[in-house]
Amino acid sequence: MFSGFRARLTRGYVLLAIALILAVAAASTAMAFFLYTRSLGDSISNAAQRASEEVTASQRRHETLAKAAPAIARDVGRGRFRVAIFDSQRHLLAANEPPPRQSAGEDVSRAFGSLIGLPRARVPVADGMVFIEPDLDRFSNLLLWYWSIMLPVGLLAILAAWLIGRRISARAVGPLAEVTKSLRRIAEGDFTPETLLGNSTDFRELTTAYNDVAKRLTAATAERKQSDAQMRQFIADAGHELRTPLTIVMGYLDVLRQGVVSDAAGTTQIYETMLDESRHMRALIEKLIYLAKLDRPGAPQKLAAVDISATVARAVQSLSPLAGGRIIVSATDRAMVNVDEGEMYEAIKNVIDNALKYAPQSPVNVSTTQRDGTACISVKDSGPGMDSADIAHAFDRFYRGSARGEIEGSGLGLAIAKRAVERAGGSIETESSPGHGTTIILCIPTA
Repeated sequence: MFSGFRARLTRGYVLLAIALILAVAAASTAMAFFLYTRSLGDSISNAAQRASEEVTASQRRHETLAKAAPAIARDVGRGRFRVAIFDSQRHLLAANEPPPRQSAGEDVSRAFGSLIGLPRARVPVADGMVFIEPDLDRFSNLLLWYWSIMLPVGLLAILAAWLIGRRISARAVGPLAEVTKSLRRIAEGDFTPETLLGNSTDFRELTTAYNDVAKRLTAATAERKQSDAQMRQFIADAGHELRTPLTIVMGYLDVLRQGVVSDAAGTTQIYETMLDESRHMRALIEKLIYLAKLDRPGAPQKLAAVDISATVARAVQSLSPLAGGRIIVSATDRAMVNVDEGEMYEAIKNVIDNALKYAPQSPVNVSTTQRDGTACISVKDSGPGMDSADIAHAFDRFYRGSARGEIEGSGLGLAIAKRAVERAGGSIETESSPGHGTTIILCIPTA
């Protein structure tokens, strides 16, 4: 996996090492040559002065230039310079060394010396000319020796760069291969990927990002499974709740079709029963539609600044004819909240209606208070209360408690209240114990 990328990365390290070695060798050679030529400047000037003085001395001894030339060339050169003496016809009279060999090192040295302006001297004398230039043979030999050492050292460095590059490439590609393997497992349908360890500090951000995605994906998968299970349970519960009244209605219709009941009183009773069951189905369907609306992602809200105390009063007023004076409104504070008034009205109404149904002989106390920037509506009864199992599932859809008896209901009221409060940015909780009544508290941030 990623073998091509690893090969290119290793090749890049090797090429970089070669370039650096060549750059260092070239720079050190140029620097050595530059320092060598700078040191020659004064020496050649002194040699030119000495050559002029010796020619003058030979003339005083009445020696011809041809006769004095070998001694002058040998004395002025002294193994450091090439000295050549010519007569006025440009014939070579003497030289301290034979013409230079045309070696590779000498050619490179001469070419580089010409490029940087290697110092030379021409000394005019009586009846001729003296030429003085550096002797590059020794320097060329030193240069070749230096390169003969640099070549094996460079090869070893290139080999080391290749080995190190392979190791670095393997470490660099390792996390990528691990992430790719995990992503392929996800693509094959495994939505619970293992969390990467992230041992590579160089790729810590990559592995951290992948770990975050893996955790979120695992959580999303679990949430989806839970949602699917809830949806299946929801459909089963809805079907069960609708099947009972439908069975009753269809049974009575069959009775009427067969003419089993012929008297007017019996027929009227059958019609009343079917009408009650139809109303029950209609109420259940309306609640299901309303709950589906609240659950729909991005469902619009008509947010406005609302006095929650006024909404509580409206909900209490709508339920008063059915409560028989059992609803007691106390300690109601004016509190402004930014909510969808229709949704909050349904939430409060469902909570109060739930208390009236499950505590039929108890007064229901409703109060509104403010604390720490939050408006809280409390609905308290003195009914039979709930055990821990009922409290844990109180807001589940179609859950009606273990002690519901013959109490009518759909089990959707508290589920609707919970969803509406959550859409308003608030929370809802239950406080209850067997035999001590139940308190439902809805808290919403104030505007």
